[in-house]
Amino acid sequence: MRRWRLSLLPLVAAILAACDASAGGTQSVVHGDPTRYLLGLDQLVSPDFTVVETARAVDAATLAGGDATLKQQLLHDGFSAASRVRYFRQADLAIANGPIDVTSTVAILATASGAHDWFRTLAAHLYRSAGKAPLSTGALGDEAHADTLVRTTAGGISVVQVTLEWRVANAVNVLVVRGRYGGTRLDDALVLAHRVTVNELPGM
Repeated sequence: MRRWRLSLLPLVAAILAACDASAGGTQSVVHGDPTRYLLGLDQLVSPDFTVVETARAVDAATLAGGDATLKQQLLHDGFSAASRVRYFRQADLAIANGPIDVTSTVAILATASGAHDWFRTLAAHLYRSAGKAPLSTGALGDEAHADTLVRTTAGGISVVQVTLEWRVANAVNVLVVRGRYGGTRLDDALVLAHRVTVNELPGM
């Protein structure tokens, strides 16, 4: 456990440095194809994941989940481009540890201020789903939000969905991980989120 914590220290330090730069008004912007910033298959911690939905462009309507009001807000905030990818691994859900289903989405907006507005709108919208509980994320990008949703399958197994939304400059990220309740935690999602974040930091 101590070794795992130490391995995260360089990532956390880099993220905190990026936040300090942002506060000083020297924040860089994320640019280019958003697919390059998605969580990669080789960045997943657990073995046996496969790509079940290949990395693809996502339009404003899809990103807004079909909500016309959200779509208009996204366009108003300066939506530029977005990409999404999904991974899955076969496991016995009753005893599985770690995520078994992971979806990574990255949206790039024209400005950091527009991304800030979209992040706030999206986080509030996602949290309104019944049964969701908010969690603190610790240092993650320029601003971050997390929530969990627990449900019971027809077979009586408790499952959890952890959703992380965070912003790095003008990029808004959403990471959704699902697995057995008690075997999948926010910590699992944060490890993956930090790997995405480092790719988006200025100079990386």
